[in-house]
Amino acid sequence: MLLDKNTIRERCLTAIKDEWTASPDSFPDFLEEIPEEIRTNNEQYIRMISDDFQKLLKSFPIHSRGRKKWKLKMQDMLGHVLLEETIIGAHFAMDQPTLGAFQDELKDFLLHVRRFAPELPLDGIAQATRNYIVYAMFNEIHQMKPGFSMAGFGYSMLYPFTDNFIDSPEYSDLEKRKYNRIIRDKLEGKEVRPLTLHQKKTCELLSAIESEYPRDSGSAIFTLLLMMLEAQEDSLRQQNKREALSLSERMDISLCKGGLSVLIDRFLVKKEITESDLTFYLGFGFFLQLADDLQDIKDDSMQGNQTILTMDLHCEQEEKIANKTLHFMNRISKGFHADNEAFMGFILSNCYQLIYSSVIGSREFFSQAYLDKLEKYLPVTYPFLENIKKNQMDTRDIKIQDKYMKIMDEMIF
Repeated sequence: MLLDKNTIRERCLTAIKDEWTASPDSFPDFLEEIPEEIRTNNEQYIRMISDDFQKLLKSFPIHSRGRKKWKLKMQDMLGHVLLEETIIGAHFAMDQPTLGAFQDELKDFLLHVRRFAPELPLDGIAQATRNYIVYAMFNEIHQMKPGFSMAGFGYSMLYPFTDNFIDSPEYSDLEKRKYNRIIRDKLEGKEVRPLTLHQKKTCELLSAIESEYPRDSGSAIFTLLLMMLEAQEDSLRQQNKREALSLSERMDISLCKGGLSVLIDRFLVKKEITESDLTFYLGFGFFLQLADDLQDIKDDSMQGNQTILTMDLHCEQEEKIANKTLHFMNRISKGFHADNEAFMGFILSNCYQLIYSSVIGSREFFSQAYLDKLEKYLPVTYPFLENIKKNQMDTRDIKIQDKYMKIMDEMIF
């Protein structure tokens, strides 16, 4: 179908707002509780696998000698986990050859990341990888053959470069506007002269998208990317403490920014977009934006960021929004036909888990009664999650980050 600005903004975004309005704010009755026995087994499995991984990580050879053998052990362990773990359960929705192809695609992606931006920190690499996984999942939903996409790489890497810059309080509004001006000129096919390495690499990522979608092909990708840029520019209003945004305005910003970001991922799947696709993927993007805002309630409220979740910080209101988000995802998935229904079910299940974990990340804004109720749907108990969080290594430590980078490079090069 024809993708143009008016179709997306007027018809589809309106339909998604209608779905959100129609979604109840009561606790969902369609969620499935996880039996205590399964949670216990999950925790035992995680402890066992974590211990095995930690032992293997600690045994990483300092010198190159012996690393080949170590790498084979790590690959074998990762392969076994993917085929047997039941917490995420990817192997229930993907057969072994597909899982193998998916691993190879991610390896290619990481290889390109390290070559393109060796300075990118671990959290930036993780962010870009999550973005690429979203694109790869959409490929699987539509049963397209796995394989590295240069356009997918370029688009997934834009976020560590653009979003983090735009959202950072370290840069002035003027610097952000100049940065967005360069991006706009590049998208419009104008000649650009990047002034910094950051600007230069941003333009190179846009060129990576253009390598698969030439400008003279008439592709709608440039329309979508320009709309995404406008949505990012509009989202700066959320950081403006001099302008009080209404609930409707906050919703429009989240819907456009989140919806368009995911619609572009779907566009990169080389299969024609249907009307059903358009509504679902815009809605899915809105859902992911809500999950992200749900996780960041504390930081957003402290920084004065005006999201739907910081409008009213009382636990009753936050719980209603969490419930409504779960209902919303359930509603939009029912009206969508996936080519791979089994994999779609896998994604839906993990979407619910994403909301649970986001609530836990902002648990101080929810009542204990609500948290106790939600715990029944988690694959592990709260105390176990708290223990994992307590024992997590601080990857901001330069020495730890350097070690992990060396390990990652050994696995992908």
